[in-house]
Amino acid sequence: MESTRTVKSPGRPRGFDRAAALDAALDLFWERGYESTSISDLCDAMSIRPPSLYAAFGNKAQLFLEAVDRYERTYWDPVWRGLKQEPDVRRAFSQLFDTGATIMSAQDGRQGCLVTLSAVGMSPASADVAKALDKVRAEGVSHIHGRLKDAVNDGQLPAETNLLALADALNAILDGMALRSRDGVSIERLRKMGQAGERMLPTGAG
Repeated sequence: MESTRTVKSPGRPRGFDRAAALDAALDLFWERGYESTSISDLCDAMSIRPPSLYAAFGNKAQLFLEAVDRYERTYWDPVWRGLKQEPDVRRAFSQLFDTGATIMSAQDGRQGCLVTLSAVGMSPASADVAKALDKVRAEGVSHIHGRLKDAVNDGQLPAETNLLALADALNAILDGMALRSRDGVSIERLRKMGQAGERMLPTGAG
């Protein structure tokens, strides 16, 4: 008697939750960085096979950049909004560094900043990814620069303040916090670094 059992085609991808898979990839990239994470590592973390990964996300680089976008929207977009909306410039940057320290002290291997740590030591083979990360990092400087400019305009900072130099320096504090967090320093120490950054804001407006 002929069997009526349905046989699945060998190449048929298994269904999966795309958002959950992306979150798993994000966590792994955050823990290991872009270049140290293999397709095999990603498939294990996301509980999918390589054909499903490529079908859903394109390739490793595209998956990473989508994870970076999710990371920025989830963790940093609220921070940048808070920086802009807080009327007092010193309190605004206090909140920036304090919240940044909290983000960078996540548990389960997710210390530091996904973007900063992935950008460090990027090889020439990953030039396109490095360029995309540079753009994300430049957006952070732009947020800081814009808030400083607002503070000059409303008289909270001196008119002669070198805004770009100060924005670069304050962003460098955030980068340093990311690296020190990966070294295992405590959140309290990261907050002290942020407080040192706050003291870089000049006094004496007008």
